Amino acid sequence: LAEFVVTATPPSAARTIAARAFLDTIGVALAGACEPAARSVQCVIAGDGRGPCTVLGTTLSGGAANAALANGTAAHALDFDDMCFVSLAHPSAPLVPVALAAGEAVGAAGAALLDAYIVGFEIEGRLGRAMNPRHYQRGWHCTATLGTLGAAAAAARLFGLDVAQTTHALAIAASEASGLKENFGTMVKPLHAGLAARNGIVAAQLARAGLTASA
Repeated sequence: LAEFVVTATPPSAARTIAARAFLDTIGVALAGACEPAARSVQCVIAGDGRGPCTVLGTTLSGGAANAALANGTAAHALDFDDMCFVSLAHPSAPLVPVALAAGEAVGAAGAALLDAYIVGFEIEGRLGRAMNPRHYQRGWHCTATLGTLGAAAAAARLFGLDVAQTTHALAIAASEASGLKENFGTMVKPLHAGLAARNGIVAAQLARAGLTASA
């Protein structure tokens, strides 16, 4: 999985689809940025000060992890974000905020953001094919659980991690992954997407800083 994240070259057709998903997700995040769950997250991250990464639909900015948390929550706040029936997740709500935040943090080109999104999406799909529907039926929200792994893959790609570091990032993300369907119907459901995005960023940052984990 880590070698795929680092070395895969997505085909042009995948990039075209990813670009549409990016635009769609930015749109739903802008619409969701004024929802109560998103406002709560924005209030919290505002206390951490400004940073290089944009918080959509606001005048705020923050570090990569905080921006991903805020934008991921906003993207899922209205539940109009996309759905994947292999991962049984809303993949773009965490993945696009991760790509935007990590991309801004390192000054990546748009093409690199699309490639990171695609490899993260593919990781989620592969895990979903192996784990679902049982994983979802047992009470896990795949947007949060598998989404954390996909987010870590996307962040690792943009941060330029090597295969060994990416292996550690995915393992760190696996220990971060959570999200209970019991919280459906509350403001925690959209927060799940934000947490997945934030946790993916943090996993990649920790691996880049030398934190090791199980293969």
